[in-house]
Amino acid sequence: MKLLSKVQEILDKYNLSVELPEGCKNIYDCEYKTDDKKIMKFLSRFHPPYTDWHYLKKYEKYIPDGWYGFSIGTPTPKEWFEAIDEILELMISNDPNFEIHQIKMKYGAIMFYCNSEVVEDLNDIMMLIMKKMYSKYLIY
Repeated sequence: MKLLSKVQEILDKYNLSVELPEGCKNIYDCEYKTDDKKIMKFLSRFHPPYTDWHYLKKYEKYIPDGWYGFSIGTPTPKEWFEAIDEILELMISNDPNFEIHQIKMKYGAIMFYCNSEVVEDLNDIMMLIMKKMYSKYLIY
């Protein structure tokens, strides 16, 4: 079964880009400018209501022993978390034996490592996620 086009549809629903407000070099530089209301509004996008712990609990039965599961951390755009959640729901609904090995932030991108015996284009999906959920402004 191929799910790449459905994953692309999910990603297209979200604003995944990161454009910094004027005066910031990267997301970490912005965090020191707490006196600027525009920057504070911008930063609110990077503190989602759910974090790694929520997703570790939600998907624990899909994380095999010996794997990390989630290590995304913050600051990460909440839309990235929402898109990942929706993609995982799609994968699990099509493959009840879907495995989450590790989903993490590295070098400003979401690294998505999973396994499926059913989803034929999983490697293409993982590469698409890494490409779409990347921002040079999240590299520290």
